Amino acid sequence: MFATRAYPGATKLFRNVDVSSLELEDLFNASPNAYVLLDTGLNIVGCNPAYLTAVGRTLAEILGRNIFDAFPAPVDGTGYRLLRLSLDKVLETRQTDYLAVIPYDTSKPGQPPALRYWSATHTPVFDRQGALRYVLQHTVDITELQLLRQQSGEENIDVAGVLHRAHEVQASNLAMLSEKKLLRDMFQQAPGFVGVLAGPEHRFILANEAYMRLAGGRDLVGLTVAEALPEVVQQGFVEVLDEVYRSGEPYRGSDEAVLLTQPGGQEPERHYLDFIYQPIFSDDGTVTGIFVQGHDVTAKVEAERLHVLRQRELGHRLKNQLSVVQAIVAQTLRTAPSLSVAREVIAGRVQALATAHDLLIQGVKDKGPMRELVAGVLDFLDEDRKSRIQIHGEELEIGSRPALSLALLLHELATNAVKHGSLSSEQGAVSIAWGVRDTPDQAFYLTWQETGGPETGPPSQTGAGTKLIDALVQSLGGDASIEYLPSGLSCTLTCEESALSQ
Repeated sequence: MFATRAYPGATKLFRNVDVSSLELEDLFNASPNAYVLLDTGLNIVGCNPAYLTAVGRTLAEILGRNIFDAFPAPVDGTGYRLLRLSLDKVLETRQTDYLAVIPYDTSKPGQPPALRYWSATHTPVFDRQGALRYVLQHTVDITELQLLRQQSGEENIDVAGVLHRAHEVQASNLAMLSEKKLLRDMFQQAPGFVGVLAGPEHRFILANEAYMRLAGGRDLVGLTVAEALPEVVQQGFVEVLDEVYRSGEPYRGSDEAVLLTQPGGQEPERHYLDFIYQPIFSDDGTVTGIFVQGHDVTAKVEAERLHVLRQRELGHRLKNQLSVVQAIVAQTLRTAPSLSVAREVIAGRVQALATAHDLLIQGVKDKGPMRELVAGVLDFLDEDRKSRIQIHGEELEIGSRPALSLALLLHELATNAVKHGSLSSEQGAVSIAWGVRDTPDQAFYLTWQETGGPETGPPSQTGAGTKLIDALVQSLGGDASIEYLPSGLSCTLTCEESALSQ
């Protein structure tokens, strides 16, 4: 049922034996050598009597237990580290590993410690489909030989020399394994994506976790770039790899866009990468592979592009505001009775523009909340007047152009209310409401309703404020109606909802 890969063609060793008449378990138990079988989780799933005799345990004491639970040892001790590294190496490389000498105490819990020395072989065992299923440990108790090394007699010098060299080899292997593990951990934990491609077909032989995350969690090792990431073929990256492999010259990409397919059939995601394709040379100078290393800089590129867009929008907005300020100054100077009045009116209107501008800078994607715009424009009023203004409306976002127009319009209405309307008396009040009507045209509306102020009538002639309101409403592509009711002035603005997002 199972086979090891230590001996290619091992099944032919028993071609002259009637294996159907034999039981594998009987062969296993009859062996005088100590064997224990571990699953890939390092749990003991079987052993023969020779093993139980060697370790001084019963089957019930160890079967089904993890080998490090069945035979506990300090995790910082030499025995634990040697055994752990060897078993991990077999699971990772799927190849047999040898331990020349390993000190390990197998005494039962509660018994006096009894350090013993072992020699062990760990062999991977595969099923018929080639999947790694078990690790077979063959162990030999060499405690007596190890003790001979500590004796000084001439008759033991050869044995002692052999054991000494075995210790040196094992110490060297342990150092190399530790260094390899350190490098592997560093490779896997690198913040950028790292991979190694072999051969002219660019087959992944290494890829760290960051690389697999970038690829949407796909398995990469063992596949060519074209197989693992077919979407990059049409984007020209395989051609670049071909040229690096052919020429031996590295290639550096900066802020390069790549579309990568996502799991579950989702739309491909655009990533921006900084990376290098570095050729790997053999001893004779020929290219044998390519080292890939890079970083996903999507967030940085998108932030830079957003910054450029905001800068352009800011420049455009400042030009618009300057044009508006010029118009305000020109109109105010034409109609103001004196320079002092003109100065006061201009200052108020410019402040309204500044309020709208501050709101947009703090908003998202050049938009700001309508409620904050209304409250900000009215902030120039004293606390008593502000307390007599009721504000209620839907949660709407407003763009830069309509925000400037509405800020000036509300400032003009508030200034008029303070001078001539409901806010000029102690009992007057104002109600401001807005929303989107549930009609086919989805029209936006804003109402300004004054109550409790002095009775007012229509002016004898159209003033500068009325002209400004008309101009602002026209800039929104809407209509405005102003009524001078006995209860106070009423103004209603309507426009298309789409005008708010400009």
